[in-house]
Amino acid sequence: MKTIKHNLLLILILVCTHSAFSQSAADFDKDSLSNIIVPNVFTPNADSVNDIFKPITDEITELNFSIYNRYGNLIFETSKVNGFWDGRTTSGEPCTDGVYFCILNATGIDGKKYKEKTFVQLFTNGYYKK
Repeated sequence: MKTIKHNLLLILILVCTHSAFSQSAADFDKDSLSNIIVPNVFTPNADSVNDIFKPITDEITELNFSIYNRYGNLIFETSKVNGFWDGRTTSGEPCTDGVYFCILNATGIDGKKYKEKTFVQLFTNGYYKK
């Protein structure tokens, strides 16, 4: 039963990841110097694959993003251009699997402003309960 569950989770992650990049890639502005893509799934389970949530940026000079749980509570926040969320709260507690909301504001080297309100799906597959 575990094999089926793991295979189903892997297929779901691949479909969601492909969907995230195909949707975001459509918004990619070829006339702009700066661009940003926001993935919508990550798996912080210490397997060195997709362990952090980080916007994919190109020529971004300012970046702020915040992560909220489904109750609207702030879980994580950063203003570092290379900042990332590792699936833990600011106090270091691991977050549970589920949907989290991301609010992102950024400025490109060309002055272009980015404002995104989106979601990110966190899958640990029980990693923190081991």
